Amino acid sequence: MGGPRKHGEYDVSGSGTPGWPGPQGPPPSGPPPYGQPAYAPTQFGQPPYGPPPGGFGGPPQYGGPPRKRRWPLFLGLGLSLLLVIGVAVTGWLYFSGRFGIGPLSAADKDAVAAITDGVDAPAWADEDQVECAVDDLIHESRSGELEKRGLIERDGDDWTYTGEWEVADATAYFDKLLDCSDDWADQVGETWQLEDTDCLEDIGTSTIGAYFARDLLTLSDKDRDDSAEKGHAKAVEELDACYAEAPAVPKGTAKPAYRSVTFTFEVPSAANGEVVINTGGAGSWTPLSGSSASVDTEEGGQRGCVEAQVVVTYPWGTTSESQAESCGTSKPKRIWWKKAKCTSAPGCYAWQLHYEGFKDYTSITARYTSNGGNCMAVSGGCADTIITQGGGRGRLVTWSFPASYDGAFVARIGKLSARIKN
Repeated sequence: MGGPRKHGEYDVSGSGTPGWPGPQGPPPSGPPPYGQPAYAPTQFGQPPYGPPPGGFGGPPQYGGPPRKRRWPLFLGLGLSLLLVIGVAVTGWLYFSGRFGIGPLSAADKDAVAAITDGVDAPAWADEDQVECAVDDLIHESRSGELEKRGLIERDGDDWTYTGEWEVADATAYFDKLLDCSDDWADQVGETWQLEDTDCLEDIGTSTIGAYFARDLLTLSDKDRDDSAEKGHAKAVEELDACYAEAPAVPKGTAKPAYRSVTFTFEVPSAANGEVVINTGGAGSWTPLSGSSASVDTEEGGQRGCVEAQVVVTYPWGTTSESQAESCGTSKPKRIWWKKAKCTSAPGCYAWQLHYEGFKDYTSITARYTSNGGNCMAVSGGCADTIITQGGGRGRLVTWSFPASYDGAFVARIGKLSARIKN
């Protein structure tokens, strides 16, 4: 097997030589044993043909374990350092009160005191609510920001409240003022004398707050920001839908008076609003003084009417009204005899004729009869004409009678008549 071969003979030992068939199948896949060459010498003392161990011109194919990557370690250290720095900065910002986070700084606390002392609290809020609302406002917008917006200004080391609110700050303040109370709806409802407060709670603090902001604070930027005006209008609209209603028509009870008619009104009740009765008519409405109003007539017995209006004013400014006319008749004109002192003859008696209810400065004529006929006047005249006095009342004439007269003496002015009691 290991000797010389004839031409054409084959080595079938499996050891293989150059140019001769060698081992069959794929080459070994694993690394050679430690310290051994990649290929053992053949029986001819030569390794088989092929690339040297490690390939041509490169490092050995199996040169030991790979090197570890170090960049993840450096990345982790960098992130940890950034985290520590971030925690430190956040803590500093929190405890110093910078940029609107954390507790208030000394300057912020001074600003809270200045605004709380300066702003007028509405009737339904107490001082604790005001301080709570201002404190919340300062937590959102620190003193420096409010100084820029003109609400406060420096006065040495202190703050001065200016009273000039930007719309956003004003609406936020009143929203917080309402939220700082557990029963804000009851507070507002009691001040407004509302029968119930369910609608207030449905409308909510944001809309009600916009109403108060526009109504109670001075807004410095309302020309640029109309949100308060829109919020106010929305609040009024929703309040009207809940509470406003037309009042009952006014009813006046007429009572005759001298050349006038007096009307007494019963003020109708109106839930949630203040009721006022006006009289006088369109363009001249005048609030009723007391519970009655009088309408003059030119003379007695004339018809007099009054236009009355019931106006209900709600706390948020809305008015609701109804009106009606009431009429009556003044006291009638009259004439009457009044006994007077007689000095014309012993035992005589005298009577004066009086009138009232007539027009001022108008001509009236009194005619007299005795027992339905001639008046038996000494002068022969049975009529007197005069001009009435101002006020429509006065004395017209005096008649004297002897003690023996027992007739029926009658005076007449138009349809009016008066008989002397004999």
